[in-house]
Amino acid sequence: MPNLARSTFGGNMPPKFVSVLNTCGKQIRWNSTNNVNSAELDIKPKAFESKTQPLDLNRGFVEKLALDHINSGNVTTHLVINKLLYNQKVSISANKLKELSKVKGIKFDLPITNDNLKNFHNLVGKSKHKGFAGVYIFEHKASKSMYIGSSNLLRRRMEYYFKGDFPLRGKFLPILYKEGLSSFKLEIFKLDNNLFKPQDALLLEQYMLLNKHYDLNTLRVVNFGPSKGKSIYVYNLDCTILYYNAQSQISLKRALGIHQSSCVKFLDTNIPYLNRFILLSFPVSYAIPSSIEVKELKNIMDKERRFSYELGTRRSIPVILEIKEGNTFVNLAKLSNSNNKLEFNSLTSCIAYLHSIGLNIKRDTLSKYIKQGKVFHNFSGKYLDQHYLVNNERCLGEKEKIGLYIEEYKKNRISSETIKQVNKKNKPLIVKSISDYKEESFLSITDTIKYFETQGIKLDRKMLYIYLKKGGVYKGFTFKYVQ
Repeated sequence: MPNLARSTFGGNMPPKFVSVLNTCGKQIRWNSTNNVNSAELDIKPKAFESKTQPLDLNRGFVEKLALDHINSGNVTTHLVINKLLYNQKVSISANKLKELSKVKGIKFDLPITNDNLKNFHNLVGKSKHKGFAGVYIFEHKASKSMYIGSSNLLRRRMEYYFKGDFPLRGKFLPILYKEGLSSFKLEIFKLDNNLFKPQDALLLEQYMLLNKHYDLNTLRVVNFGPSKGKSIYVYNLDCTILYYNAQSQISLKRALGIHQSSCVKFLDTNIPYLNRFILLSFPVSYAIPSSIEVKELKNIMDKERRFSYELGTRRSIPVILEIKEGNTFVNLAKLSNSNNKLEFNSLTSCIAYLHSIGLNIKRDTLSKYIKQGKVFHNFSGKYLDQHYLVNNERCLGEKEKIGLYIEEYKKNRISSETIKQVNKKNKPLIVKSISDYKEESFLSITDTIKYFETQGIKLDRKMLYIYLKKGGVYKGFTFKYVQ
């Protein structure tokens, strides 16, 4: 099914047309919500068809484009950056690039001493869990070679380099490990949290990377990461309107402020996020995208978050704990109700109760058991979705229908993953004798080894793996996987 939330003008064109495409083309993102005040949002669902496919620029080709630009000596503009970041669905405006280029760097001699520690903390922050985003440059004193990087938490990244516990790969890290911090100077470009987003640090790094001076960097195109994740779809309560499609949890957090832990908590659970949104990891075929802007959608979510904070209910989802037959932790005779169920106003209070009766269980473990419907120590937990009971916009039939979609998706996913694992271990192969050119086929490596044992030939499993991968003759035979 085509991606309903995003599409890009442009087809399978030759590379020379990419610049024209980025100049004239415009990336379209369709998002909507219909569970808010109609006066606040003007919902206009639109049918959407994509007649073209995004241009495929692989990593090697993009790196070559970057090097060609660096060697040309041309000025780096926002169009150049957008061309390089095209496949990552990231772009920058001319005004944003102009503001980022105004950020000034502050230099430090390394290692950091008590004399400049205060200034250093002002730039990177005092805590590795909360601080500032920005760009940093290490300059080798002897050779004047430079390495540039960026981070959304500069303090944590600096500790990574200062402690020296890093893999010796690339050009920069082996030199840093061998010669130490004293062989380098450090320059930090701190981004103002009130003016820039953490993602802007990567954009500034990309702008600066297109300079020939950074010869300790092995790659000249930054990686924004979301393309490696799994898609997440944000719908209204009955999944008839698609608000947003993120390529990963990271990109979802950047765009809508939904934290990864919240995403894990609500994804594919049929429980509304902020009482208005359903998060799924698969597309719903009948959903219609709408034209609300991402910024406006995030503002709506922020209002709901503030409202939930004021009520004290944002993180409090009621939990029902059902006591199964054979449970030795709870005396059923002492329960006030007759349905063998205990109700808690939150996951935290449920965990506290389990701890009080001598059952130690972690929060993440209990949350996983509830989502999977797994019985533990003759307890069975589930979330009590009170929002469904009071929300007239979503009837019981709609809730059950979405629930069936989720269950079907999970079963299909488990089946495909199981098949993939089995195929990986039991991939069929063909064995050919170099003496008489006869071929034999086997269902797996294990079957191959067992057959050769009956012929008095002992095959080493590791060596067989090597010859299957690299080719060649092993004990008078060639081995290859069935394509």
